[in-house]
Amino acid sequence: MRGWGSSVNLFPDSNMSKNSNNRAQQREFLDIPYAEHIVPFPNFASVLMQHAREFPDKIAIQFDNERFTYQELLQNCLSMEFEKDRNYDLGFRHKEEDLLRLLALLAQGIPFDLNFPRSGTYLRETKKIFREINIDYFDPPYVKLDDKAFVLNGEYEFSQYNVLVAAQAVGNAFKLFREGAAYCDPGLLTISDLVFGVLAPLYFAKSIYFTNVDEPDLFQYAWRGKISSSLRDAVMVGDDVNYHDNAYRLQESFDQALGLGPIFSLKGQMVKLLGVDIEKVEDKWTISGHCLGEKLA
Repeated sequence: MRGWGSSVNLFPDSNMSKNSNNRAQQREFLDIPYAEHIVPFPNFASVLMQHAREFPDKIAIQFDNERFTYQELLQNCLSMEFEKDRNYDLGFRHKEEDLLRLLALLAQGIPFDLNFPRSGTYLRETKKIFREINIDYFDPPYVKLDDKAFVLNGEYEFSQYNVLVAAQAVGNAFKLFREGAAYCDPGLLTISDLVFGVLAPLYFAKSIYFTNVDEPDLFQYAWRGKISSSLRDAVMVGDDVNYHDNAYRLQESFDQALGLGPIFSLKGQMVKLLGVDIEKVEDKWTISGHCLGEKLA
């Protein structure tokens, strides 16, 4: 399918002899061709529906003055009414409102344009809508993995699958399935901010805080922020140099890969991202994989 980078083999040793069933299963999982699905969800809405069903009262997003549980976030996303033939343009000038609209558009499978940083064409409105709707948690909206999700800065088109792969890759790399909340810098100025700070934590049912919280052991993960935590696998990730022992740096990001790129620990070890292949050729970083969008003419 389009933009999935089908020409790269992440694991060229897949033809080696397999010594056990477990090893064989591991290789079959890791050596998935790019043309096959590697995410367990059929679309972004199913992610929110799954979490709302299992953790309805858990905080999903906490802003300075407003919070949404996973049940409320799902209800809000499915309650927003959009005209399916309208061209929606989000620019994150009003970050809280645009973020909620972005999640709603993704959940309803309505394509949109995403441009950083500029004002959007969609007017501000009350955030908590909560139209009365009946939610069947086992019947997500009919949105296919290869359906268009959004166009970034008029240059790259991403599918629902691209978005889910990027979120899953970041979450797996930094063990976002562990206990603890996530902190996100409220700036939201790049596609990296969106994927690392919002989509990846949401994919793994984290509570995301855009505001400071005076609980040192609340956080397990932070994007572009500093946390004090003794929780297992607590990490800080950002695009600036940070000399904390648990810090990782996104050295370079690629818009065509939803803001992903080479990520290094303080010890100089590069983080592996599931479904993404990153290498340096003649002092230039290259990236390919399932998250790669289609470059528009």
